Amino acid sequence: MSEQNKQIVRNYFEELDRGRTTPVHLCTEDFRFHPAGLPTLDIDGVKTFGDAFFAGMTDLQHPLDELIADGDLVALRCRYEGTHDGELMGVPATGRQVSAIGIGVMRVADGKIAEFWVSPDRMTIMQQIGAIPS
Repeated sequence: MSEQNKQIVRNYFEELDRGRTTPVHLCTEDFRFHPAGLPTLDIDGVKTFGDAFFAGMTDLQHPLDELIADGDLVALRCRYEGTHDGELMGVPATGRQVSAIGIGVMRVADGKIAEFWVSPDRMTIMQQIGAIPS
């Protein structure tokens, strides 16, 4: 089960990066997204959230560095890598490269992603795009 759940998480991120939008067909109907410091979002909210990041970094990728599975939970460490070539978090495009770490946990139910808790390193991202001093 753990290896299957890790593959489901890999598939999610592969489709996320390839399709440039949340792969809703890989999520349960009652999917919940829990971004650190923000309110919990449903599937429509996570699409809007993700679309804003892809608009700000049209080449954004999420390479997975580590997956650890236990039961229906998969912990992950990934990177956010791309070029700041559009508005991102209110900051106009700078052309700067972004590389930051994110950690998260996904809960898998019936072969789909049911919940996703994530904590991206927003501070590093904001420093790299010049929104706040290093």
